[in-house]
Amino acid sequence: MEHKLVGVVLMMIFHKSVAYEPSPDGGYPAGLVPNCPGVLKNATLKSENLPLLQVVVHRLADGKPERTSLPIATAHKTIAKNKYLDYNKKTVVYISGFLDNTMFPHSMAMANAYARRGYNVLAIETFYFFTYIYPKSVRVAREIGKLVGDFLAKLADQGLDNNKLEMVGISLGAHSTAYVAKRFFAVTGKKPFRITGLDPAGPCFRAMPPEEKLNPSDAQRVDVLHTNIDGFGIAERLGHVDFYVNGGEYQPNDIPYIPCLVICSHFRSVIYHWIALDHPKKFIAMQCDSIQDARFARCYDSKVTNYIGLETNFNRTGIFYLGTHNEFPYFRGRDGLNRNNEIYSEVSKRINSDDIFDA
Repeated sequence: MEHKLVGVVLMMIFHKSVAYEPSPDGGYPAGLVPNCPGVLKNATLKSENLPLLQVVVHRLADGKPERTSLPIATAHKTIAKNKYLDYNKKTVVYISGFLDNTMFPHSMAMANAYARRGYNVLAIETFYFFTYIYPKSVRVAREIGKLVGDFLAKLADQGLDNNKLEMVGISLGAHSTAYVAKRFFAVTGKKPFRITGLDPAGPCFRAMPPEEKLNPSDAQRVDVLHTNIDGFGIAERLGHVDFYVNGGEYQPNDIPYIPCLVICSHFRSVIYHWIALDHPKKFIAMQCDSIQDARFARCYDSKVTNYIGLETNFNRTGIFYLGTHNEFPYFRGRDGLNRNNEIYSEVSKRINSDDIFDA
């Protein structure tokens, strides 16, 4: 009986061929989380809380990470005085997401990966503010974006080149990078070179106008990894290049038949990008005609390919489908361009086959 129940649950989770139609007497959602009424109201940070917004300078010394946390109000002065940054190098600003922290292993791994490639690495510690109830965290993200944008504008006065400035954000942090970029442009008249959005948040943002979330105008180059578009992520295109990994809805788990659900799939965007930094040109995607085609992996006839990570070709814009392996380190290389290696259809067929039931 237990085996049958597991099979039924998995069928419900993975089966996509039956269109969902809401019940006519079910009403419509009040939007308390999807649209978050009031989320566009202004938010300010109390002066006593401002020191909790920190800029973390992340460096490698003999291969080991060194971190220096600086209050954002005075961080530019300390950076100039102690020469923490080499403005001849590229600089990346990393902003973590809701309930996230720059000290968590994935954030440290991301910072280390960029540092190994010679970047100046700045991580914005938002933990105190992104642990409010989620809609309030969304509201305060815009104010944090202004403060970080002003900070970067002061670094620009010291010699930071906007053409060497990149930003990476996960979930709520992805939209936060957009707010930073908007403020930086308002102050300096210049745009960051690149923004990479890792499964930008969907709740509260789906109904927002383009100027209130990440969009292609925020940087010279904007690329987006979508891994959980109907859960914590967002389905619409937000960049010049949008990758829908395994269709973008959910990610296959390392353990067969155990689904990687909402949080797992949402977080996987960070893992993919981190691995891509160490393995350039291993995650190969193919261009699609539509997001719907990407959802159903109907892109294998395309001759246009692209890569996630630092090797993304921004001369090839549009929607891309990226197929992965279900086991770490996930990339397939050119094997991923083979229709027979596509994960979703094969796993879905097995899960929904009749032979999992007793006769």
